[in-house]
Amino acid sequence: MSGNFITTKERPGSLSFGNLLSVLLLFLTTLAVSGQEVKTMDKVVIGDFRYILHTVQKKETLYSISKRYECTQEEVLASNKEITGIIKRGMILKIPDHTYQKPHAAKIDGSRFMQHLVVSGDNYYQLKLKYGTEEEELLKYNPDLREGLKAGMTILIPKKSGKEIILPQIPEKDSPKEFSAPAKSQGPGKTWNVGLFLPISSVVADSLKTSSRTPSFLAFYQGALMAAEYLSKVGTKVKLYVYDTEKLASTIETVVRKPEFLSFDLLIGPVYPDMQNLVSELSAKNRIPMVSPLVPDDKLGKTNPCYFEINPVRRIRMEATANYIMKQFPKDKIIFLEDENGSSETKLIHEQLNNKSVSNSQLQSYNLWAKGLEGLETLMQAEKPNILVMAEMNEVKVSIAMNRLALLSKRFPIILVGVQEFTRMQSIEIENLHGVNLHILTTSFVDYSRPDVLTFVENFKAEFGTEPSLFAFQGFDVTTCFLQSLQRTGNLTRGMPADCNSGLLHAAYHFTKVSDFGGYTNDSFTVVEYTNTFEVKSLGIIQHPE
Repeated sequence: MSGNFITTKERPGSLSFGNLLSVLLLFLTTLAVSGQEVKTMDKVVIGDFRYILHTVQKKETLYSISKRYECTQEEVLASNKEITGIIKRGMILKIPDHTYQKPHAAKIDGSRFMQHLVVSGDNYYQLKLKYGTEEEELLKYNPDLREGLKAGMTILIPKKSGKEIILPQIPEKDSPKEFSAPAKSQGPGKTWNVGLFLPISSVVADSLKTSSRTPSFLAFYQGALMAAEYLSKVGTKVKLYVYDTEKLASTIETVVRKPEFLSFDLLIGPVYPDMQNLVSELSAKNRIPMVSPLVPDDKLGKTNPCYFEINPVRRIRMEATANYIMKQFPKDKIIFLEDENGSSETKLIHEQLNNKSVSNSQLQSYNLWAKGLEGLETLMQAEKPNILVMAEMNEVKVSIAMNRLALLSKRFPIILVGVQEFTRMQSIEIENLHGVNLHILTTSFVDYSRPDVLTFVENFKAEFGTEPSLFAFQGFDVTTCFLQSLQRTGNLTRGMPADCNSGLLHAAYHFTKVSDFGGYTNDSFTVVEYTNTFEVKSLGIIQHPE
């Protein structure tokens, strides 16, 4: 990929899983970290020098050994600081090999390369993420790397297509298709500095112990890079500073003290509420827009006027669900599956419909867990869909309900209005979601029938060798939405422009103010249906009622 953007990835804080794994790999393959020896038969290369390994024999002295290898006794002693002048049979000495000539890279055009100062903890995986350059290519231009990555080394990084940075090179046979370019912007022609705070290494480590649904914020980062490339086509210049927060408060504290922090025009993350307090405080103080891409924080949303929530608090989603039921099924009987100890979410939807003057005769409740199916069957009708509502968050109760409703759906047509959490519950069979014609409201839905989505998938696979996850789409859409809004308006202190959704792939954002002194929350949802023909499709967009 090419474009007018730069990416900087930093790893402050303690040794992470990624670093530990890299150190282990380097130790096992080269033993070249921090001046350790790389053995090649009876010789060893250390730094800029090669040494002959000599095993001391009976009656040998420093003098006789130095004469044998045409060097001085002082050179032998300097190369073997562990000896004090007395040598014994069986000792292995390093003897300077004066015939060795250090290999040098071929003469190159300096304008085609960047320089990178290797710091403690750097590894080839991180360099690939940062510069998009494979290990083999780095070795080609930096012969010293065959001795291992060592702190203090300065290495050459090849530029791609004359740009400052590029993602991993795409083979010609997989040349990417073009997105339809976004509209040309009229905003200031400046470089937008974006701070991206993601727990990349900690989530990678966690994923070894959890399911395939474990969030991968590496994919979010990759999606953000794709967005920067997409926007560069119309001249939006972006500099991404990517920080691995490692889910550590100490790491966040280190990052916000960096000199570039106050130069940021946009902050994306941290992703978890308990890590956001310090960043939010500085965001509000310095009027820097801050995006919470994953979990909302109601407190920060009400106190930071520059805070943007992508996923709204659950209450807003339940109120929007009630609004959807009222508009979609205005004359249908609605049966709420709830009990006296049921979820507050189901009760909230029920209360919202009561408050909207929906007839009491239209709304009914039924305790499916205590009463079973027999009583529910008496409330069902065979000639038209039966509208059921359940927003239970307890997975055990949901699993019981779904199994029972699956049996009921074989005899009665059902539409179950539920919540997106059902789709992430491990014990729920996907067939049951389709059997009950589940309808949910979600801020994230990928429609794979869209040509631009398919183009993104092909380009992502060509770049990174894997299918894009939902987090990749989120990284792309969040970055695209906020950067093009900055480019058009110059700042976001008064909210997002109405046309902030141009070019987005999986969302349609609409931001409303949380409170008079607070920030903004997305209140736009896609209504998704799991049909009994095993399709998953969008039924349209609905917003939280004003």
